[in-house]
Amino acid sequence: MLLIVQTEMYFDRSDAEKNLDALLLIACGILAVSKIMWFRIRPAGLISNFTSAVKDYNDLEDQEKRAIMRMHAYMGRVVSGSVIIFAYVATVLFMIVPVLAGVEEEDIFNVTEEGVPDYPMPSEYVMELIKMPDNLYFIVFIIECLMRLLVSTGNLGSDSLFFGITFHLCGQVEILKLDFNRLGNENERTMEHFIVLIKRHVYLLNLAKMLNETISSILIVQLFASCILICTTGFQFILDLSVGNIVMAIKTFIVLSTLLVQLFAYSYVGEYLKLQMEGVGDSVYFCSWYDIPTSIAKDIIYVIMRSQDPVSLNAGKFFTVNMETYMSILKTSMSYLSVLRVMVNA
Repeated sequence: MLLIVQTEMYFDRSDAEKNLDALLLIACGILAVSKIMWFRIRPAGLISNFTSAVKDYNDLEDQEKRAIMRMHAYMGRVVSGSVIIFAYVATVLFMIVPVLAGVEEEDIFNVTEEGVPDYPMPSEYVMELIKMPDNLYFIVFIIECLMRLLVSTGNLGSDSLFFGITFHLCGQVEILKLDFNRLGNENERTMEHFIVLIKRHVYLLNLAKMLNETISSILIVQLFASCILICTTGFQFILDLSVGNIVMAIKTFIVLSTLLVQLFAYSYVGEYLKLQMEGVGDSVYFCSWYDIPTSIAKDIIYVIMRSQDPVSLNAGKFFTVNMETYMSILKTSMSYLSVLRVMVNA
């Protein structure tokens, strides 16, 4: 697919709209391949978290704690489902827009040759180059539709796996906070129980670090690609509105919304993980520390200090992925689009 789209861009540089569509496909294809390959190259973090999740579900019998786990599993499904649904809607729109729009009028932004059939992917010149028979148009159309769905699944399917594991980890941190909050004077068992909770805290921190190391390199590529696609897609949206191309403007708006939803999902998950890790210190502080032995109460300070430096999702070694990062990207992108809008309207 990437070869077809790149060849099409090489042969047809005059159609800005199709070139932007091709850029979107290339970026999504590279992201899908990168995620699948990287998760295969460095699976240790995902395997450790998945194995821990299976063990947690098998060993846990407390109904309140199981309710917490089910709630976080539901949160993971909601986030993953929302991202995938948005992606599939955008993919379907890309497929049916050429059929709904028909042959567009020639203008300075969209120059098409009369009689050339439209495909779900920019591939008209490639099909002419290989002399594809017209009677195979429907078969090629279906194959390209499946290729687009495959790219969406590869891209967002990997995200869904990551979101599900991360929310389960957050659920385990929530259970740990509940155990710390219940910490009280149990005589000789207090120290033993406190040591168990400390070991559990260290174990969850290590799982979070492994998960961050697995996804860190992918996140830097994801954020870089998202920033470029948001700006280019937004620029295409401005051009479509300026020439009155409502059908393409709707398609571009859906794609832009999908990109923002995907970026928001990563930012929300990163923010939620950070808040959960920080909340461990608060739960220890609000426990009945005044009723437990002094030797244990002194050790609580170290738990609070460790919680003040939480594990978070990092994009490489450059910045943390959270809602602050999301808002910063939005502000920068909107500023860029505002300048382009002034240039177009000038």
